[in-house]
Amino acid sequence: MIHQTAIRKSFLGNLFLGGFALCVWLWGWLHAYVGDIDTQRLDYSPYLLDDQGDLLHVLLATDERLRMYTGLEDVDGHYLDLLMAYEDQRFWQHSGVDWLAMLRAVYQLATNGYIVSGGSTLTMQAVRLLEPKSRTLANKLDQIRKAIALERSHRKSEILSIYLSLAPFGGNIEGVNSASLVWFNKWPGELTPAEAALLVALPQSPEMRRPDRYPERAKQARLRVLERAINKQVINEEYLVMAELSSVPHKPNKLSKNAPHLAWRNALAGITQPQTTINTNLQLALAELADNHILAPNLNLAIVVAESKTGLVKAYVGSQNYHDFSNHGAVDYAQAIRSPGSTLKPFIYGLAQANGNIAMNTIIDDRATNINGYQPKNMTNQAYGQVSIAEALQRSLNIPAVKVINRYGADKFAGKLASADIHLKNGEGLPIALGGAGLSLIDLVALYTSLGNQGSIRKLATAPEADTTNSPLMPVNTAKQISWVLSNNAAVHGQLHGSHKTQAIAYKTGTGPGGSDAWAMGSNGEYTVGVWVGTPDGSPKAQNTGLRSAIPIFAKVLDYIPASSVEVQKPQQAPVSLAYFDKRQTGLEVLYPVDRSVLSLSQQSLRIPLDIQKAKYPIWVSINNNDLVQLSRPNEYLTITKPGGYELAIVDSQHQSTSVSLYVE
Repeated sequence: MIHQTAIRKSFLGNLFLGGFALCVWLWGWLHAYVGDIDTQRLDYSPYLLDDQGDLLHVLLATDERLRMYTGLEDVDGHYLDLLMAYEDQRFWQHSGVDWLAMLRAVYQLATNGYIVSGGSTLTMQAVRLLEPKSRTLANKLDQIRKAIALERSHRKSEILSIYLSLAPFGGNIEGVNSASLVWFNKWPGELTPAEAALLVALPQSPEMRRPDRYPERAKQARLRVLERAINKQVINEEYLVMAELSSVPHKPNKLSKNAPHLAWRNALAGITQPQTTINTNLQLALAELADNHILAPNLNLAIVVAESKTGLVKAYVGSQNYHDFSNHGAVDYAQAIRSPGSTLKPFIYGLAQANGNIAMNTIIDDRATNINGYQPKNMTNQAYGQVSIAEALQRSLNIPAVKVINRYGADKFAGKLASADIHLKNGEGLPIALGGAGLSLIDLVALYTSLGNQGSIRKLATAPEADTTNSPLMPVNTAKQISWVLSNNAAVHGQLHGSHKTQAIAYKTGTGPGGSDAWAMGSNGEYTVGVWVGTPDGSPKAQNTGLRSAIPIFAKVLDYIPASSVEVQKPQQAPVSLAYFDKRQTGLEVLYPVDRSVLSLSQQSLRIPLDIQKAKYPIWVSINNNDLVQLSRPNEYLTITKPGGYELAIVDSQHQSTSVSLYVE
């Protein structure tokens, strides 16, 4: 009787098993449709790597999970061998369902009345991770159907990446990359045998095997993974002994969060490339410098450091403290559009010199002026009379800058910057010389790279493969002369304090309206540094100036970057035609030669008598802005030896000037 019951039970079990297998196979094959699987439902944690490939900053996914994408290339071969041996040894052969394992699991269930072993493949687990559902027979059948569909639509490596990215490891940790960093503070490609085995075991019961809470359970689970690997001849006894000697981690690691503003900027812009150009040591040093620096109430700051010749950003501090929400610390002030104050003056003078409007030693009148109703004043409300352009730049005088940009052309200046992808915002006309249009700290750092990059603006980039366009701004010699002027500021004899006394550092300060913005911008040649200090809402702040607020931070930043010197060239004496910017036209008139006249060269040379009304001798004549001739008396001649066009610029001893053009045939 007992024997007949056993036979009947076995027969029914086999019948059930065969029928189940046939139904599942037919149903799964006929109804496999990839559109039923939402493979894009979950997003991943954005993260950044520094210039050495180490983790720089990681954010949580939108559902507050630490879920870092993990590709097949991210994990070590030993980990994959252990995973396959423990979870799905025929993964590379089956088409979504391991029917042998499934038949065994169903048979054991039918004959024993409870689950002895599972039959889920990694593909089926990937489906379950994409669509978590309760463990019912109907859901299992649906999982099988979708696993077949997933195999039809995806490569094996893609399916494996889904599992590697979504597998749970305790708490809010998902994905092998996340787990490896949290539990072992290393990438999964660097795991030891014991570490790899623990990560294989954790997803089976992530909360009950958490090594920080249940270390003994974690060790036992790790051992089962290793023993199964030995049984399947994936590892040897030596591998097992080595793994057993290793302890399990007793607490999770805090992952790096060293560049919050840059991480959020990339995440919001949809930039998924994690590699950056940031140097972690410099980033940490400047973040600490910013956090410890004492600012007046209602002020914040930002710091950016970039390589002048490449445009690669090496440090990016968007505010004093990202977590200080009372002071709007989460705002990225490196990207904020602010008043640049006087920081554009070096480039106004540089472009004007390149255009032939001035030279660095041109004398200009710093006196009250009215240009079409615009009446600029210096910050000190004083006028300094006749000064050179170089001195006007060093003293950051406003009146000369407005005069020069008026002659060069404010629209032309804005267009020149725009051609290098630096766009002035919310302003136009003459006021842009004094900060009457907006720029960001990033824009200004890019602009100042021209001082260390032979006069060309290098577009900034935080990713190594980004396009860092090189845009010529001014001639090399002009850039070197500007750098000489800025590195020889009379106020501090050309140098900053301490270790910078032997370096040529070209720097310029700026102050926005009422102290809303304070700037220190400059270059030591190899690096370009920008510092902003200002009010979050753009309101005025008394005594917040570039010299008082930004320069002390700027000087400290220089202590953290390699010493270097910007290339400089001392300005030459201005040609006579450019000796004076404000030329006096009090009766000085050339009667001969007549302007735009044509003269004949009949002999070896042509002697031209100059008839100049009301000239005070001696006079100086610049020929084609090059050769300089001094005439002491009215009856002296100007000698021309070659045919061609000539431009004569004439200045007398009373600084009166005029010009005349002629052609010699």
